[in-house]
Amino acid sequence: MEQTVYIFGQMKVKNYEDYFTKYGSPFLPILEKFKGKLLAATKNGRTLEGEAIGNWTVLMEFPSKSMAYSFVTSKEYAPLMELRVNTLTDETHAVLIPGEIAAM
Repeated sequence: MEQTVYIFGQMKVKNYEDYFTKYGSPFLPILEKFKGKLLAATKNGRTLEGEAIGNWTVLMEFPSKSMAYSFVTSKEYAPLMELRVNTLTDETHAVLIPGEIAAM
């Protein structure tokens, strides 16, 4: 059985209205198609250590690594990802996190 994974992302949104209209609205149905859930999305995240990257933070959940990769590499998401990365945001950073406690 595959394990739940999370994608944590931070980015600098250039214009929130453009971001939500051009990216946010069409994003959610595609995320849901790949069984993803948007757990949190905020411009009010508080950095506890290190330096913040950008002004927008998101946390998504997928039932498996394969579903997360299928979403990120899908033909449905590709135009939105291109728009986000090349037009709507700067300084994007995303991390895939397995839903496990790693042994030290």
